[in-house]
Amino acid sequence: MKKIINIGADPFPPYQYYDEDGSLKGSDYENIKNKFENMGYEVNIVLDEWKIIEDNIVNKKLDAAFQVQYTKERESKYFFSNLFRNAITEVVTGNPEIKINSYKEIEENKLTLGVIANYTYGDDIDNIDSSLKVSYKDQTELLKAINDKVVDLGIFDKGVKEYILEKEEFSNIHSIKALEFIRPLYVVFSNESLRNEWNEK
Repeated sequence: MKKIINIGADPFPPYQYYDEDGSLKGSDYENIKNKFENMGYEVNIVLDEWKIIEDNIVNKKLDAAFQVQYTKERESKYFFSNLFRNAITEVVTGNPEIKINSYKEIEENKLTLGVIANYTYGDDIDNIDSSLKVSYKDQTELLKAINDKVVDLGIFDKGVKEYILEKEEFSNIHSIKALEFIRPLYVVFSNESLRNEWNEK
């Protein structure tokens, strides 16, 4: 009998999401499921808010979580795999007249920055003055706020942004190419030996 492995992630279409009939879909979901099945496990994957997923990794209610960005604080809580994949992060605006070339200019110009609550984006973004940040519960809500110029800027995974734009009619979205960067993503584990097994396969 195969051992069941419990894995979590936060919803992040098109990479992992529940479709209209409640089925799990997405490219990262498929890649994770296939690899663990090839390792001999029966896979149980759940999607929930990141804070709940992270708490369940720390408390060992989940064996693994995927699509996680590295921080030193996180490394002290659980075990990181080798690189899973790279993602492209964009800064977008609803105001094409905003011309900036660095993250420091966000603070210098007192621009408001839409982010997703409890997400980590990397030091350049995480260290921006919190008084300039506005938190949103999900990517669609944030993209609407940018389109409607409720906030000056927003941070997006490029694939997620393009997925939303295929489904929603937001016509006022402009990328700031100078602020685009690569974001490495990992699988994390509550158990070091399972992490080592993943890395070896």
